[in-house]
Amino acid sequence: MPNDYDSKVSLHLDINHGLDRVTELVQTRLIESGWRDQVKLACRKAILENGDKHIPTVDELIAQITPKARSMVPDAVKRELLHELELILTNIDKSGYSKSF
Repeated sequence: MPNDYDSKVSLHLDINHGLDRVTELVQTRLIESGWRDQVKLACRKAILENGDKHIPTVDELIAQITPKARSMVPDAVKRELLHELELILTNIDKSGYSKSF
C-alpha cells in the first residue's frame, strides 16, 4: 500500500524533524549560492521591463519568474538535496518500516 508507506515516511519526518532539516538545508544552500539574490534581480528586472504601463501583480510575477528560478537552482544544491533525501529514506528502511506495495 503506497499510502501506508507515505504515512510512515511522514511520521518519520515529523518525529525526527527531517522535513525541517531538509527545508533549512535547501534555504541555506540557496542563499549561499546566490540564487536568492538572482531571483530578486529577476523580479526587479521583470517589474522594470513592464514600465509604468503595467505593474505586475504578485501572482503574475510568480508565474513569470518561477520557471526561471527553478532553472537557476545550482546542480550542487540539487545533488545535496537528493543525497539528504536518500539518507532519510535509507534511515526509514533501517528503522524497520516495510515498503509493502
